[in-house]
Amino acid sequence: MYGPQDETTIKLHTDDNGHVWYAKGINAPKNSGQIVDSFLLSSHANGMGLLFRLLGVPQNAELICALYLRHYKGEVKTVQLAGPNVLDRREELAEPSLVILRMRSSMVSAACGGWHTLTLHDYPTYAMLARMLRTNSVFDDTTDTYFNLHPAHKALTFIPTLDKEAASRMLVNIIDPRWYIDRRKPERMKKLELFNGLTPAIQSKVSNKTCLLKKSREFRCATILDAWKTKTYEEIDPDNPANFLYDIWKANGGGPKGDLRASQAFLRYLHYNWLAGLEKRSGVRDGLFAPELFFKTKEQREAYANHMQKSHK
Repeated sequence: MYGPQDETTIKLHTDDNGHVWYAKGINAPKNSGQIVDSFLLSSHANGMGLLFRLLGVPQNAELICALYLRHYKGEVKTVQLAGPNVLDRREELAEPSLVILRMRSSMVSAACGGWHTLTLHDYPTYAMLARMLRTNSVFDDTTDTYFNLHPAHKALTFIPTLDKEAASRMLVNIIDPRWYIDRRKPERMKKLELFNGLTPAIQSKVSNKTCLLKKSREFRCATILDAWKTKTYEEIDPDNPANFLYDIWKANGGGPKGDLRASQAFLRYLHYNWLAGLEKRSGVRDGLFAPELFFKTKEQREAYANHMQKSHK
C-alpha cells in the first residue's frame, strides 16, 4: 500500500509561542511566524493533494482539528499523526527543528504510536483537547458533544458512577492509547499505568484527601479515581453488574489498595475498548476486548454485552 514518504509530505509543529513551523519535503524547517489560523490561509498550507504530518500533542491540537476538517471537505489529501514517543525525550517538543528531524527518522509502527492516518475516530479526542485548552479545562456543552462522539464513550457509559468531566480530562491526558504500548510485550500496561500515576505510593497519597497534590502523575491518578469513584461502596447497588469496579475495590480490602486495583482495572477496560473503537473493522472488537478478563460473573458479561448492543443500534 502506498504511504506518504518524507519527500512528499509537509511536516508541521506548533512552538511554545503558538507559531507554526513547517518543512516541505526534504527542505529545512522554517518558522512561519504565524499562528494556526493565519498559517492555514497562507500558500504553505494550500494546494491540491497536500499530505501533512505532525505529532498528536496538545500544542498541535488546534492545527490537527483544522486539518481534519479540511480533509473532510476534500481540501487536504492526507493528515498523518504520530505520538511523542517518536522523540528521544519529551523536552524536545520545545525545539521545533529537532521535532521535525525526529519525525523524518521515526521507525515506530503505527500500532505503537508511529505514523497513522488521522480518522473520524481520532478527531473527537483532539477536538475535546483543543476545546479544553481554550476554556482552561472547563467542561462545557461543546466538550460534552465531543465526549459523546469519542470511540470509548459507549464503553465508559456502562459504568453507572462515571463522572463525564473527569472522564474527559482522563481521555485528553492520555490522547492516544497506542503511545503507551510496549513494543516487546504489547499486552503489558506498565507504561500507561506509570504515566497515570497508578503506583502504590502515588495512590496512597491521592486516596488520602488531606495530602496536597503537586506532581502531574498525582493529578492524573486523581483524575482516574474521580472518573469512576463518585460514590462510596455503601451508596452503590452491589447487585448491579455494572458496578464491577466496586467489586474489585472491595475484594482488595478497600482503601488505597482497593482504589489502586480498581483504577488499574478501569484503565485496562478503557485501553482495550478505546483501541477497539479506533480500529472499527470487522473482527477487531472481539479480538481487542475480552469481557472475561474484566468481568468475573456471567451477569456482568451479559450486562456489558447488552449495553454495547443497545448503544450500537
